[in-house]
Amino acid sequence: MGLQINQSFGRLGINTTDAIISIKSQRAAVKTTSRLPRIQTDMRPMQIHIDQKQCFCEVGLKTADVFTKAMAQASKQKGQRATASTARKGDFLARVNKNPKAIPVLAKSVMQKSADFTIMAMPKSRPKINFSGGMDINWDMGEVELETTAVKQEIYAGRAGVEVYMIQRPYIEIEYKGRLLDTII
Repeated sequence: MGLQINQSFGRLGINTTDAIISIKSQRAAVKTTSRLPRIQTDMRPMQIHIDQKQCFCEVGLKTADVFTKAMAQASKQKGQRATASTARKGDFLARVNKNPKAIPVLAKSVMQKSADFTIMAMPKSRPKINFSGGMDINWDMGEVELETTAVKQEIYAGRAGVEVYMIQRPYIEIEYKGRLLDTII
Protein backbone atom coordinates (compact mmCIF):
# COMPACT_ATOMS: atom_id res chain seq x y z
CA MET A 1 0.00 0.00 0.00
CA GLY A 2 1.34 3.36 -0.81
CA LEU A 3 0.45 5.92 1.80
CA GLN A 4 2.46 9.08 1.86
CA ILE A 5 2.11 11.38 4.91
CA ASN A 6 3.57 14.88 4.94
CA GLN A 7 3.30 17.10 7.95
CA SER A 8 4.59 20.42 9.13
CA PHE A 9 4.62 21.72 12.72
CA GLY A 10 3.15 25.10 13.49
CA ARG A 11 5.45 27.94 14.50
CA LEU A 12 4.49 30.74 16.87
CA GLY A 13 6.01 34.18 17.07
CA ILE A 14 6.05 36.24 20.30
CA ASN A 15 6.68 39.98 20.53
CA THR A 16 7.22 41.43 24.01
CA THR A 17 7.57 44.95 25.27
CA ASP A 18 9.08 45.69 28.68
CA ALA A 19 7.14 47.40 31.42
CA ILE A 20 8.41 50.87 32.21
CA ILE A 21 8.07 53.16 35.16
CA SER A 22 9.20 56.74 35.13
CA ILE A 23 9.35 58.90 38.27
CA LYS A 24 10.22 62.56 38.01
CA SER A 25 10.89 64.35 41.25
CA GLN A 26 12.36 67.64 42.25
CA ARG A 27 14.52 68.08 45.29
CA ALA A 28 12.62 68.94 48.42
CA ALA A 29 13.15 72.43 49.75
CA VAL A 30 14.91 72.37 53.12
CA LYS A 31 15.11 75.37 55.40
CA THR A 32 17.62 75.22 58.25
CA THR A 33 17.91 77.42 61.29
CA SER A 34 20.88 76.96 63.56
CA ARG A 35 22.40 78.39 66.69
CA LEU A 36 26.15 77.90 66.96
CA PRO A 37 27.59 76.01 69.94
CA ARG A 38 29.30 78.12 72.61
CA ILE A 39 31.65 77.45 75.47
CA GLN A 40 32.14 79.81 78.37
CA THR A 41 35.06 79.40 80.73
CA ASP A 42 35.70 81.12 84.04
CA MET A 43 39.28 80.60 85.10
CA ARG A 44 40.72 81.66 88.42
CA PRO A 45 44.37 80.97 89.22
CA MET A 46 44.86 77.91 91.39
CA GLN A 47 45.92 78.76 94.94
CA ILE A 48 47.19 76.42 97.61
CA HIS A 49 46.84 77.44 101.26
CA ILE A 50 49.12 75.57 103.68
CA ASP A 51 48.59 76.16 107.42
CA GLN A 52 51.58 74.86 109.40
CA LYS A 53 50.89 76.66 112.68
CA GLN A 54 50.08 73.43 114.54
CA CYS A 55 53.21 71.68 113.19
CA PHE A 56 55.44 74.62 114.17
CA CYS A 57 53.83 74.75 117.64
CA GLU A 58 54.59 71.06 118.22
CA VAL A 59 58.25 71.56 117.29
CA GLY A 60 58.50 74.65 119.49
CA LEU A 61 58.32 77.32 116.80
CA LYS A 62 55.23 79.13 117.95
CA THR A 63 53.72 82.35 116.73
CA ALA A 64 53.70 85.26 119.16
CA ASP A 65 50.07 84.89 120.24
CA VAL A 66 50.29 81.08 120.64
CA PHE A 67 53.63 81.39 122.46
CA THR A 68 52.19 84.00 124.86
CA LYS A 69 49.14 81.86 125.66
CA ALA A 70 51.22 78.67 126.13
CA MET A 71 53.78 80.39 128.39
CA ALA A 72 51.07 82.02 130.49
CA GLN A 73 49.34 78.65 130.99
CA ALA A 74 52.63 76.86 131.77
CA SER A 75 53.70 79.62 134.19
CA LYS A 76 50.35 79.49 135.97
CA GLN A 77 50.56 75.70 136.38
CA LYS A 78 54.20 75.85 137.51
CA GLY A 79 53.36 78.55 140.05
CA GLN A 80 50.45 76.52 141.42
CA ARG A 81 52.64 73.40 141.73
CA ALA A 82 55.43 75.37 143.45
CA THR A 83 52.95 76.93 145.90
CA ALA A 84 51.45 73.52 146.71
CA SER A 85 54.93 72.00 147.16
CA THR A 86 56.06 74.82 149.44
CA ALA A 87 52.88 74.46 151.49
CA ARG A 88 53.45 70.69 151.88
CA LYS A 89 57.07 71.23 152.91
CA GLY A 90 56.00 73.91 155.43
CA ASP A 91 53.39 71.62 156.91
CA PHE A 92 55.98 68.82 157.11
CA LEU A 93 58.52 71.11 158.83
CA ALA A 94 55.83 72.41 161.20
CA ARG A 95 55.59 68.89 162.64
CA VAL A 96 59.36 68.62 163.17
CA ASN A 97 58.85 68.01 166.87
CA LYS A 98 56.95 64.80 166.03
CA ASN A 99 59.39 63.70 163.35
CA PRO A 100 63.04 64.41 164.18
CA LYS A 101 64.23 63.23 160.71
CA ALA A 102 62.10 65.73 158.80
CA ILE A 103 64.99 67.83 157.45
CA PRO A 104 67.02 64.87 156.08
CA VAL A 105 63.84 63.45 154.45
CA LEU A 106 63.12 66.79 152.74
CA ALA A 107 66.72 67.07 151.57
CA LYS A 108 66.59 63.54 150.16
CA SER A 109 63.30 64.22 148.31
CA VAL A 110 64.82 67.29 146.64
CA MET A 111 67.90 65.31 145.59
CA GLN A 112 65.92 62.38 144.16
CA LYS A 113 64.27 64.36 141.36
CA SER A 114 65.04 62.66 138.07
CA ALA A 115 64.54 63.86 134.54
CA ASP A 116 62.45 61.85 132.07
CA PHE A 117 63.37 61.84 128.42
CA THR A 118 60.93 60.96 125.69
CA ILE A 119 61.94 60.41 122.08
CA MET A 120 59.31 61.00 119.42
CA ALA A 121 58.94 62.25 115.88
CA MET A 122 58.08 65.89 115.58
CA PRO A 123 55.69 67.26 114.44
CA LYS A 124 52.86 64.82 115.16
CA SER A 125 50.15 66.50 113.12
CA ARG A 126 50.00 67.18 109.40
CA PRO A 127 49.76 70.66 107.92
CA LYS A 128 46.30 71.78 106.81
CA ILE A 129 46.21 72.17 103.03
CA ASN A 130 43.34 73.86 101.16
CA PHE A 131 42.94 74.55 97.45
CA SER A 132 41.01 77.39 95.85
CA GLY A 133 40.54 78.63 92.32
CA GLY A 134 40.25 76.51 89.22
CA MET A 135 38.18 76.52 86.06
CA ASP A 136 34.42 76.46 85.51
CA ILE A 137 33.23 75.40 82.05
CA ASN A 138 29.68 76.00 80.78
CA TRP A 139 28.56 74.39 77.53
CA ASP A 140 25.82 75.44 75.13
CA MET A 141 25.58 72.71 72.50
CA GLY A 142 23.75 74.89 69.99
CA GLU A 143 20.73 73.86 67.99
CA VAL A 144 19.78 72.93 64.41
CA GLU A 145 16.18 73.03 63.18
CA LEU A 146 15.20 71.56 59.80
CA GLU A 147 11.97 72.42 57.99
CA THR A 148 11.18 70.59 54.73
CA THR A 149 8.54 71.25 52.11
CA ALA A 150 7.07 68.20 50.39
CA VAL A 151 7.30 68.04 46.58
CA LYS A 152 4.83 66.16 44.33
CA GLN A 153 6.34 63.47 42.13
CA GLU A 154 5.26 62.71 38.55
CA ILE A 155 4.89 58.97 38.04
CA TYR A 156 4.22 57.26 34.68
CA ALA A 157 3.90 53.49 34.41
CA GLY A 158 3.49 51.46 31.19
CA ARG A 159 2.37 47.84 31.20
CA ALA A 160 4.38 45.06 29.68
CA GLY A 161 3.03 43.74 26.37
CA VAL A 162 3.01 40.21 24.93
CA GLU A 163 1.75 39.57 21.32
CA VAL A 164 1.54 36.01 20.06
CA TYR A 165 1.10 35.31 16.32
CA MET A 166 1.41 32.39 13.90
CA ILE A 167 4.41 32.29 11.67
CA GLN A 168 3.45 28.99 10.05
CA ARG A 169 0.26 27.01 10.39
CA PRO A 170 0.53 23.30 11.13
CA TYR A 171 -0.72 20.84 8.54
CA ILE A 172 -0.90 17.11 7.69
CA GLU A 173 -1.18 15.70 4.14
CA ILE A 174 -2.04 12.08 3.67
CA GLU A 175 -1.83 10.83 0.06
CA TYR A 176 -2.47 7.40 -1.36
CA LYS A 177 -0.24 6.34 -4.19
CA GLY A 178 -1.23 2.98 -5.37
CA ARG A 179 -3.80 1.05 -7.47
CA LEU A 180 -5.98 -0.64 -5.03
CA LEU A 181 -8.23 1.38 -2.84
CA ASP A 182 -10.76 -0.18 -0.53
CA THR A 183 -12.77 2.46 1.23
CA ILE A 184 -15.62 2.15 3.61
CA ILE A 185 -17.51 5.25 4.36
